[in-house]
Amino acid sequence: MTAQLRASLRLTESAGQRLDTLQALVGREFRMRYKGSFFGVIWAVLSPLGTVVILQVVFTKIFTFGTAHFGAFLYSAMLPWAWFQSAVQTSATTLSDNRDLVRTPFFAKPMLPGAVTCTNFLLYLCALPVLFGLMMVDGLHLTRALAALPVIWIVQGILTLGFTVFIAAIGILVRDVQHLMGVLLMLWFYLTPIFYDMKQVPPGLARWFSLNPMAAIISAHRGVMLYGQFPNWRELGQWGLIGGVILGGSLLIFRQLEDAFIDET
Repeated sequence: MTAQLRASLRLTESAGQRLDTLQALVGREFRMRYKGSFFGVIWAVLSPLGTVVILQVVFTKIFTFGTAHFGAFLYSAMLPWAWFQSAVQTSATTLSDNRDLVRTPFFAKPMLPGAVTCTNFLLYLCALPVLFGLMMVDGLHLTRALAALPVIWIVQGILTLGFTVFIAAIGILVRDVQHLMGVLLMLWFYLTPIFYDMKQVPPGLARWFSLNPMAAIISAHRGVMLYGQFPNWRELGQWGLIGGVILGGSLLIFRQLEDAFIDET
């Protein structure tokens, strides 16, 4: 534990002190994520970019989708998905990986999944310039719709935090959750319009896909980035409210299970 983190943990109850603690946690998580790696934080770019290359070969050379600007099309979806997937996957072990903090008196334990969510958002921001580069290569231009991007970030952040808090609480008590999440996230990936568009989903299935929050987030992200389309504000607002309910429920469950965390770490 760093000296800065120790200092910020001393009876931190005020909002300002907790913000300092969260910043220290995010900084530590960010540094530790790729510690000892040759490429370091560049993996935040290489990982989704590698997936884009593989999928582009599959769906332009083997199976033809005929989607214009396919590289930018894929990457514009992979970035928000990578933020969500990595945060949820990592949250399953964040309490057990930080047992010293879990056992620290007065430490607000929900900040651990919060730090995971924030760290993966920073990695998203690190990879975002690559998307701008792909758009330039494909002759796509930035538009006024880009002003809606922070709203999309806020909605996804609320949803992602709701899931990470819940998974963190369950994951410390049921260690199989980290393995189960790998399978569920793979299924979730294919049920999300990442390498295809929602318009390509059969009408009979479209209403089921509309129950997927990441489908709405990714469609909004892609529309803003590539097509200059402002998001469906009503749909985005609905998911923001649902995300708030999920987050509130997750925090309630987290608090109910919190006494058992020390015994499990």
